[in-house]
Amino acid sequence: MTVKTMPNAQVLDVVEGLLLAAQHPDYAGAVRYGKDSTPGGQSPAGVKAVALSGSTSLLWCAVPDRNAKPVSPELAAEAMVCMPGRALNLLRRLLDVARPEQFTSWELCGAPGVGWPRHGESPSAIRITGSDGSVAYVRATAASGPGGSAAEPKSDPCPDYQIPEGVRQWRHSRSAASAVPAPV
Repeated sequence: MTVKTMPNAQVLDVVEGLLLAAQHPDYAGAVRYGKDSTPGGQSPAGVKAVALSGSTSLLWCAVPDRNAKPVSPELAAEAMVCMPGRALNLLRRLLDVARPEQFTSWELCGAPGVGWPRHGESPSAIRITGSDGSVAYVRATAASGPGGSAAEPKSDPCPDYQIPEGVRQWRHSRSAASAVPAPV
């Protein structure tokens, strides 16, 4: 069975918008990169989320992995100790609150040979299904800032962060309307 792939711009517009609307205290910004309009090309498209530590999480569109399996909540929480895991968990939470109308479902996934701390079991991507049945597979990787991975926090640096209420009303806007926490 052939999987219809969601165009990169369709998913990355939402990813970038939600990261900006989130006003997360650990992130200094989010910017787009890459030129590919579909996954699998020579210039992978994604969103770079820059942490205050100088490290970055790269959330990029990959060819959907047929062998990817949903990740349990326990393993998702375990992955919060690494930059990609924190970015994926934040994106999942933002999607849960915003519920973008162009998507019908999303789930954290692990793929064979990928992920930390458990290859194939820890989250390495979010699989998103569009309202038209298309699928996006947003992978997460990281680049360390000054001091390398030793400078990274070993747990969530902002455990009390609350998603702003404005994320719930987000519809391709660039900023959250309010900083009032939204129930998750």
